Amino acid sequence: MRHGLGAMALLLVVLIWGVFVVVPVWLQAAQGCFPNFDLGIYSQAVARLSLAEPNPWISARQVFIFNDHFDPILWVAHPLAWIIPPMWAALAVEALFVLLTVAPLLWLHLKGLLSRNALVLLAALLLLSPSMVEAMKFPVHPTTWSVLPWVLTGLAFHLRRQGLLLASLVLLFACKEEFAFGGVMLTLALVLRGERRLATFVGALSLAWLAWVYGLRPWLLGPTVDYTFRLRQGMEGGWFHYLSLRLAPPHVSRIGTLTLLFVPLGVWAWRERLRPDWTWLLVLLPMLGIRFLGMAWRFHYGVPVVAAALMGFLPVLRTRSPPWWVIASTSVVLLASNEPNLRKLTSTLVSPQTSPRHCPRTPERLASLSRGVDMLTQRSEGSALLSSNLVALLADRSEIYAVGGPQPDEGRAHEWVLVEKPPHGDVWPLTSTRVLELIDVWRTDASTQVIIDDENVFMARGRFTAYR
Repeated sequence: MRHGLGAMALLLVVLIWGVFVVVPVWLQAAQGCFPNFDLGIYSQAVARLSLAEPNPWISARQVFIFNDHFDPILWVAHPLAWIIPPMWAALAVEALFVLLTVAPLLWLHLKGLLSRNALVLLAALLLLSPSMVEAMKFPVHPTTWSVLPWVLTGLAFHLRRQGLLLASLVLLFACKEEFAFGGVMLTLALVLRGERRLATFVGALSLAWLAWVYGLRPWLLGPTVDYTFRLRQGMEGGWFHYLSLRLAPPHVSRIGTLTLLFVPLGVWAWRERLRPDWTWLLVLLPMLGIRFLGMAWRFHYGVPVVAAALMGFLPVLRTRSPPWWVIASTSVVLLASNEPNLRKLTSTLVSPQTSPRHCPRTPERLASLSRGVDMLTQRSEGSALLSSNLVALLADRSEIYAVGGPQPDEGRAHEWVLVEKPPHGDVWPLTSTRVLELIDVWRTDASTQVIIDDENVFMARGRFTAYR
């Protein structure tokens, strides 16, 4: 009976994640709910990757993909884009990476190295932490995908599996350039544990990756996007202003939410005089520093922090099985901290014709969008100016641009325009008023051939710019 209850509890965690997180997000993606940042960017990257063009130009972002972030893990999704549309390939791979985090923990359990209670607790914290739910709500980003290699790296570290450790580190570094700093700290952890030979390999791999990303990459590929400005933001106002920005209530609240997740587990470990692996937890320092200085705690940024911190408790959970009160209280924390996220996601299931408000699943809206998307899919010639939330749906096209988004320096005129009419669609950084003004200008131009002009969508062929 106890074995059956444990299996049911694990299945319940996976079902809650699948039904109340993945399904609503996928429904919203099909409805064109997500802006170009980040679903559109990575959908276009997955579509355009090739051996002939290993660093493709992302027109809607106006950057070569690996001159932005260096995340070659995207190649994993590229073969799937041969079978299904790139947006769905990216979404499916993201969900698969997250779900597979349970696999190594289940393997530990089947080997008798992890109790049922510990398996359920870890699975719940990995799949249903507020950071993970927020990340899935803001698809797609390889930082979210890093949850699997973080779990594999922690598992290899604690089980002293050298080959798996090196392989999982390569996978981890391929998700985002910042994780190589964690590799440097892991080198220190291995030295403190007395594994100097392995530390040499890990240190060499980490330093080589950092040298490529921050030294050779700009030299070979051209200028890269400089994200360090986020770390310096506010410095012009002095140290007090700089720190006050980073200690503002919204950031402190999110830090508190992340910390609260570990309170039941931490209290139990303290009462039982069990200690997490402090040497492993050194890998958290670069991530925490980057997130604090960059004020980056939302969306996908918290996912690797939670995963890495949980792996620090793995030796504790292998030693003792957590009691049910830890699981129950953690469940309450997860439910309470996720309430705003889950309310928005479940509204898509309960009232899809009114929620989300900017992209309702009404038959008339979907029919107009489908007609416009199908036409631009069939007529692939000429550049197209789109609402930001339509970029992912047309990622196969090479010449797509978002209204209000980055545009070519020469101020190119586009042959096609397909935009949603406010209040629907995504207008940022423009306003709804400005988008309606643009539609009026486009409609009245003598060269414009209007194709769709109903209450939901404006589509036309002619000569259009994003600004007049």
